[in-house]
Amino acid sequence: MNPEFNLISVIRTLLKWKFHIAVVTIFAAIAAVIITVFIMDPYYQSFAIVYPVNQSMGDRGALFGSEGIDAEDYYYGSKHDANRIITIATSSTLVQYIINKYNLTEHYDYAGEKYEASNTTEEFMENYQVYKTDKEAIRINLIDTDAQLAADIVNDVVETIANETTRPIAANKEKLADLFEAQAKAKKNQMDSLLTVLLSSKGQDDIYNVRNMQYTRAVEEYNEIRLLADQYALAVQQNMSGIEVIEYAYKAERKLKPVRSKICIATTMLAFILACLGAIGIEQVNYIKEELAKS
Repeated sequence: MNPEFNLISVIRTLLKWKFHIAVVTIFAAIAAVIITVFIMDPYYQSFAIVYPVNQSMGDRGALFGSEGIDAEDYYYGSKHDANRIITIATSSTLVQYIINKYNLTEHYDYAGEKYEASNTTEEFMENYQVYKTDKEAIRINLIDTDAQLAADIVNDVVETIANETTRPIAANKEKLADLFEAQAKAKKNQMDSLLTVLLSSKGQDDIYNVRNMQYTRAVEEYNEIRLLADQYALAVQQNMSGIEVIEYAYKAERKLKPVRSKICIATTMLAFILACLGAIGIEQVNYIKEELAKS
C-alpha cells in the first residue's frame, strides 16, 4: 500500500483518470437508457378488493330464526371466511384454470420448453398475490406486461371465487331441501292412509278415537315437516355471494415497473463509483509493481 495514499492522492488519481471515468460513466448511462427503453418490458398492475360475506345469513336459521343479529358484525365473514377465499384464490385448481384459459404458457414465451408448465406456473405466482389488507379486506393483485390481460385475469379470479364459495353451500342447501321435501311427501302419504282408515272406523268409537289420535299426530308432524321443507326451499333461492366486491380490476394507465429514471440514475452512479474504485485500484497495483521492481 502506498504510504502516501490519502485524500489528496485519491483526488490526484481521479483527475488523472477523469477521461476514462467519464467514458465509463457515460457509456453506462447510455446502456441503462437503451436497456430500460428498448429491452425491459413495462409491467402494469391490476387489483380487486373484496370482502368475505357470511353466507350463513342465507341459511334457514338466519332467515326464520328469532335470534337477534348484529348486521354490521354478521354480514362480513370471519377470519375463517377470509382464509377460505385466500385458499381458493391460490389453489392449484384456480391457478391452472387461469393459465390454460389465457394461454399464459405462450404469453410468457415458455411454449416448447422442457419445463414449460413449471416455469409458467412459477412466473405467474411471482406476479400474482392474494392477501389481507390492514382493513381486513382481500386484495387480489396481478402484474403483467399486458395491462388489459392483467385486469381480465383478476376479474375472472374474482368471479371464480364468488362461484366456488357459494357452490358447496348451495349444494348442501339443495340436499337438505330435497330431504325435507321427500319426508314431507312420505308423511303426507302416511297421513292420507291414516285418514282412509279413520273414515272406515266410523261407528266404532274406541277404535275411531285411537285412529283419530294417530291421524291428528300425523297431521301435526306433517305440518312441521312441511314448514321445514318450505323454509329450506326458500333458503335455496337466497343466492348470496360469498364475497362482496368493493373494487373491480381495471386496465392500468401507467406502468408499475421498471421506473426508468431511477434505474438510469442508479446505474450511472454505480458505474461512476466503480470506475473511480477501478482507477484507484490500478494506481495501487502499478505502485506495488514499481516497488517490487525496485527490490
